[in-house]
Amino acid sequence: MGTWNHRVLAEVYPNGEVEFQIYEVYYDVDGTPNGYTANPVTVGGSEMKDLEWTLKYMKKCLKKPILFAGDRFPQEYKNENK
Repeated sequence: MGTWNHRVLAEVYPNGEVEFQIYEVYYDVDGTPNGYTANPVTVGGSEMKDLEWTLKYMKKCLKKPILFAGDRFPQEYKNENK
């Protein structure tokens, strides 16, 4: 059975601009990313503890490598302009 977690994905536009957003990324049984949600995730819930849980796990994704969105998924995004 595969798993999921929050990850930052980079959308690179034809004009070179990059937009970073958080998605739920899904993994196969070997731990390889194999898909992500159609839309970035939002923070919401029926109780405040739902928001706290989501924000806690979203913060963890900021320490992981950024992945490309689109055709280059799941390659890692590396900013050549650093």
